[in-house]
Amino acid sequence: MIFSPAGLSTDVFYHLLNQAIIPRPIAWVITRNPNQTYNLAPFSYFNGVASEPPIIMISVGWKDDSTRKDTWVNIDEREDFVVHIPPAEMAELVLGSSQALPFGVSETDHLKIKTAVVEGEKLPRLVGPKAALFCKKHKIIEVGEDRQGLILGEVKKLWMDDAAVKNQGEKILIDPQIINPLSRLGGNEYSLLGKVSSLRRSKPPI
Repeated sequence: MIFSPAGLSTDVFYHLLNQAIIPRPIAWVITRNPNQTYNLAPFSYFNGVASEPPIIMISVGWKDDSTRKDTWVNIDEREDFVVHIPPAEMAELVLGSSQALPFGVSETDHLKIKTAVVEGEKLPRLVGPKAALFCKKHKIIEVGEDRQGLILGEVKKLWMDDAAVKNQGEKILIDPQIINPLSRLGGNEYSLLGKVSSLRRSKPPI
């Protein structure tokens, strides 16, 4: 079957895309509210986009027709943010942090999620996730008719749980099973890591 956005409502085509682009990594993002509390929210339009400097992107929308989501506002105004890779065992807390709270109310306090200070950083990391990317706003671009915020952040520091670092040689290897990432599918469906396979690229013919 062929589906065209020209023949479907924006909402219907959006949900089709969400079910086709799978699995999607989840960025669990901490920012600072104006009252110095922490905002926490998950976003599944998230990935790396550049390596030098290292830049990631998250796509953030609007609360309503006139109000940007808190994550967008906080990054635009205060620039620092921390992206966590949420582990499967924290799935219920990830879902809980997606619920709308009044601006300035902290999801970390509301959900009783612990944080840990990282030396030299303005924001803490969450306790639980095994990976956290400490980022600074690089650029925010509004895209689409609904002016979605494409937030580009430069990764200034990567925190990784010691247990996830398998060995250090020419390259540092990370154990994905220790990170145990929760991934987004369509609708109310989520994905766990499952089986991990190693594949080698074939060498081009001489």
